Amino acid sequence: MRLQFETKPISQEELVNEVKGIYAGLVMVEKKCVEICQQQSQTTNKLSNEQWQALIALHRTLLYQHHDFFLASQYPTASPALRRLSTKYAMPARMWRHGIHSFLELLRHRLPFSLEHMLSFVYLAYQMMSLLMESVPTFHETWIECLGDLARYRMAIEESDMRDRENWSNVARMWYNRAADRSATTGRIQHHLAVLARPNVVRQLFYYSKALISGIPFVNARDSIMLLFSPFLDKYETTSQKYLRVETSLVTAAGVLFTRGFVHDYCLHISQFTSELDGTINRTGSNFKIQGAEMASSLIAMILDFGSDENFLWKALCADSKNKQSQNEEQSDQPSGTNPSKDPVAKSQMRRKFWEQDGPINVQDFVQAATPLGDRPGVEFSSSDEVTSYVLPVWYQCISIVAAKVGDRNILPFLHFTLSFLWGLSDVPETLIYLENYVPWDKLVLSLNSMSRSGVADNEVEAPGFPQQQSGTGRQLPEDFLIRGFKWSHYHYYAPEFFEEQVTDEDDRTLELPSHAASRAERCLWLGVRLASLKRYITYDSSSKQFSCTEFTQNLRPISLTNTFQVPASLENGENISMVDAVRTLLLESIDPQAMSLELFFLLPSD
Repeated sequence: MRLQFETKPISQEELVNEVKGIYAGLVMVEKKCVEICQQQSQTTNKLSNEQWQALIALHRTLLYQHHDFFLASQYPTASPALRRLSTKYAMPARMWRHGIHSFLELLRHRLPFSLEHMLSFVYLAYQMMSLLMESVPTFHETWIECLGDLARYRMAIEESDMRDRENWSNVARMWYNRAADRSATTGRIQHHLAVLARPNVVRQLFYYSKALISGIPFVNARDSIMLLFSPFLDKYETTSQKYLRVETSLVTAAGVLFTRGFVHDYCLHISQFTSELDGTINRTGSNFKIQGAEMASSLIAMILDFGSDENFLWKALCADSKNKQSQNEEQSDQPSGTNPSKDPVAKSQMRRKFWEQDGPINVQDFVQAATPLGDRPGVEFSSSDEVTSYVLPVWYQCISIVAAKVGDRNILPFLHFTLSFLWGLSDVPETLIYLENYVPWDKLVLSLNSMSRSGVADNEVEAPGFPQQQSGTGRQLPEDFLIRGFKWSHYHYYAPEFFEEQVTDEDDRTLELPSHAASRAERCLWLGVRLASLKRYITYDSSSKQFSCTEFTQNLRPISLTNTFQVPASLENGENISMVDAVRTLLLESIDPQAMSLELFFLLPSD
């Protein structure tokens, strides 16, 4: 017979007293940590090894106190009121701020003399967060993000071993991607990924801009994104030599828009981008799959003026998002009902109710994008909607260039991104009508009709439900992890459970597999059929499996075409003239005459 120690269950009163005692000690240590960090931040006096070790010991004590507090307050038999204390008093945030971050910043400002101690403390904090991941799962998302931040600190201070630095960068990226899995709409996570994207400037632009137009925008990214833009805006000649022209021109043009710079500067750089795009697709090959998706996203961010509160499209998307959140909150009180913002059938019915209304839609009842005035030397951008008006013709042109690559599978992620954006906007009708003049519907139809259907299931393409075809180790394509989380994609594109079941393994998310070709084509074709269901822009014949433009789009002449070269550019020097002439020659040779009227309409002087 085995002897067992008799265990006495802890009473609720004893648990409360235990938590009170831990909290009292925690507050004392926390106060001391705050005082010392403030004192040391105001002086440059060097600390001895013993003093650094004493500070590490003090902060270690604070971390241990927090650990004990979490264990006691989240004890299995703890009352709901006791469990809520950690949230009520913002304990996870306080632990990070006073127990870790402030001290790390102090150590960072004393580098290189504090390097050894900083390494020691980073490892200590990392171990504590790993322990909390296991023992206090209630704040799992917070611990994941903290682990990512600590890995990023470790990466930043590694200057001697580049391989070690890259390893820690990958560790930080892994944690942030896990955080995004749990909270895809949180822009703050995208901001962290932007920092890790260096030195890839297009990827930085993608993540910084996504942080600003995510479901939950991270406003602080408006300051951080200037770390990307400033070198291009202030020292363009030097900075541009480090990157490809297609990259520097896109990032610089975006920077000019973001800072409300000169219209002429934007026209110059965005024209260079469009002139380089065709050749870039040809040269980069399969690398354009991800870069193309990032470029498509960046153009969309520019259309939305990086989430400016003054932007018509962004305001409409935010209002719709707020409305759907209210519906979700109301529905949570009525579990037996159907939530139209999540139920695919209900969403489809709501969408059809607008687009299939009796009689044609009267555009006079809606706001439509203003007409850009062309290149205006010496004039700065003055409003958010003006920014949008200058991006839309470029967007039209880029889609036309990409869609013209018939049979090129490397352009499918770009098309997937673009089509999903259009479909997402259709759920907020006034947004799609706002920019309908600037969508090359005929080019999209051509691309969809020429798309290979090998391995594509027609029943999936034509079904109203979101395609769920297995692709590799999961159902998601690499760009799905880029598309998710936006204000326009969260409620309006993906099925609610799409990122919860059969999720692609972390290590496989950036891998290009042969099976992706059919899945991408199927997704693009499905989006084409969905857009055809609006019965305004394109149609789909289920017998011939062909798309075509409606009479409306056949008669639709983009406003940008009628205003091309309205204001001649003021070319500043012979170098600019030669560049324009070279670009004109390139475009005349590579772009069909119908599309040519859009090429560099901001910059080329009328003949």
